[in-house]
Amino acid sequence: MRHESTASISAPQDEVWAVLADVPGWPRWTPTVSSVAALDGELRVGRRFRVKQPGVAAAVWEVVEVEPGSSFCWATRFAGGRMVASHWIRAAGEGSEVRLRIDFTGGLARLLTPLVAGRIRRFVDEEAAALKRICESSR
Repeated sequence: MRHESTASISAPQDEVWAVLADVPGWPRWTPTVSSVAALDGELRVGRRFRVKQPGVAAAVWEVVEVEPGSSFCWATRFAGGRMVASHWIRAAGEGSEVRLRIDFTGGLARLLTPLVAGRIRRFVDEEAAALKRICESSR
């Protein structure tokens, strides 16, 4: 299963990146994250974060790719599946465009997708909208 959401944000790429890359700060701006604990440091490949989302067990996400200022991907495993969440920012005129994507794969993914697809889609869409709100509210 894959779901992707985009948002045009009236803020420069570096300002959007500052909000997105501050992963422990996510609970302050997105309702889809209750808490985040950095387990071993800042946003770099190999670093892990424990993320608690409403109605979902806490999961440890490991950063698998970072392009400072423009993108990062992280992954977690659970219930016979793997989720990869990708976050991209690019300059678009005087603002930015953000693209968020989640990929849910693995042995049990096909069985679990009907149960979790709605929540996954809602979370990705809400995160994109919340990022837009927080970045534009400070302008």
